[in-house]
Amino acid sequence: MRKRRITKAVVAAFFVTLALCTALCAYIEYGRRTREDDQMKFIAGTVSAQAYEVLSTQLNKAKTLEAFVVQNEGGTEGFDRVARLLVTDSTVRNVLLAPGGVVSAVYPIKGNESVMGHDLTGRKAGDKEAQAAIERGTMIMAGPFSLVQGGLGIAGRLPVYLDGTFWGIVSVTLNYPEALSGLTAPASVAAQGFACRIWRVNPDSGIEQTIVKSGDGITSRAFDYVFPIYNSEWHVTVSPVQAWYTNDSVIYSALVSLLLSFSVATAVVSTGTIRRMEQEAAQNRITALQKQLEFDRTNVLLAQISSHFFYHTLNAIQALIVLDPDAAYKMTEDFSRFLRFKVDSVSAQSGLVPFREEMRTVRAYAEINKVQLQDRLRVEYDVFDADFLIPVLTIQPVVENAIIHGIKPKVGGGTIRVSLAHEDGRYIVRVQDDGVGYTPGEEARVHSVGIQNIRTRMEQFPGCRMQVESEPGCGTTVSLFYADSLTKDRAGALGSRNKEDA
Repeated sequence: MRKRRITKAVVAAFFVTLALCTALCAYIEYGRRTREDDQMKFIAGTVSAQAYEVLSTQLNKAKTLEAFVVQNEGGTEGFDRVARLLVTDSTVRNVLLAPGGVVSAVYPIKGNESVMGHDLTGRKAGDKEAQAAIERGTMIMAGPFSLVQGGLGIAGRLPVYLDGTFWGIVSVTLNYPEALSGLTAPASVAAQGFACRIWRVNPDSGIEQTIVKSGDGITSRAFDYVFPIYNSEWHVTVSPVQAWYTNDSVIYSALVSLLLSFSVATAVVSTGTIRRMEQEAAQNRITALQKQLEFDRTNVLLAQISSHFFYHTLNAIQALIVLDPDAAYKMTEDFSRFLRFKVDSVSAQSGLVPFREEMRTVRAYAEINKVQLQDRLRVEYDVFDADFLIPVLTIQPVVENAIIHGIKPKVGGGTIRVSLAHEDGRYIVRVQDDGVGYTPGEEARVHSVGIQNIRTRMEQFPGCRMQVESEPGCGTTVSLFYADSLTKDRAGALGSRNKEDA
């Protein structure tokens, strides 16, 4: 039960600590993700602003073309001279004039011959944006799309009006992806641990079209920012490159949580072990004190041999030396055996003695009293040959009680019968007398040796107990029950000790 309680305490301590650490890690991770979200928003805003700046620098050249047409009142004379000033680098693919929506002038003409005569109000790529520009009356950016002359480009379609009347369209076409070569933000985002993608929904196909991409991110954690650029809708999507559970902070937090949980569980185990050792030490001290108390009680029993018993015994021996030397010799031998057992019982460290030894003392004590009481005391034995261990001073004091408190007070004396039986894995010794008897519960008042002392000594050994039955005028029966395990355990202990000695 104690081990089970300690195990439950250890498991509880481990999981409680782990739960607290997990909650703390979750709070830390929540803060990290919040900072990460803010960082992604900032990156998206930076990328969109840079993309607008890079494209507007080139596409605003369409405003110059518009001014040229307005100043010439719709004429195209001198277009090449103005266009030459606008097409200054390889980023610009061409500039063109489309009166009524049909291209009539393009610069440079080389490589753009197929553009001449193209109707921007048709159904080719980039034409929907031109038509939308006419409807809204403002410039709309088209692309990236496949150019009529080949390759990909981004175009700014600007409708021109003269005196409120639609004149046509001017357009600046940029080479793609060269037009976005000045966009450095997506590349720098990767160094911060994020992926970036600029994309739009192609109006011709309705499918997402990636314009610029830097790295592959976690789509479930992506932040999408929509920004308008010349009445077209582009998207900037920023996402972390690593999953949250692969971040160093999460891994370190998990390891620290497990280490701390194991440390707390180990501390609980150590505390439980120390407490158990202290309890065992206290129990051992209590057991030692109990043994010492029993040892002292045995000494007291030895001291309880009444002085008149010594006096009468010695007087009887003295008288028999003259009257019956042989009887005196036997009585001296019995008295010597009785005293030797009494003294040896005090030094019995295990508190156990062989049954045969105590029976020799019983016989010696009975013979001494038979000399003193003569025909008033009769002792019968129904004991078979057996050798087993019993708690010291449990049979002889009972016989002594039977003689002193049962037979001596009875007129005419009586008989004491000592019998031995073996039933259900235990030995049973019964001491019966037909003396005066007494009322059960009066042991402390009428018994000088102390039945309660014998009962206490018996109960110190597992499977041993005493049972007393008595009735005034009818005698007393004391049953002593001894477990076989006393002898087996003692034999096992002796065997182990002999092996160690060997």
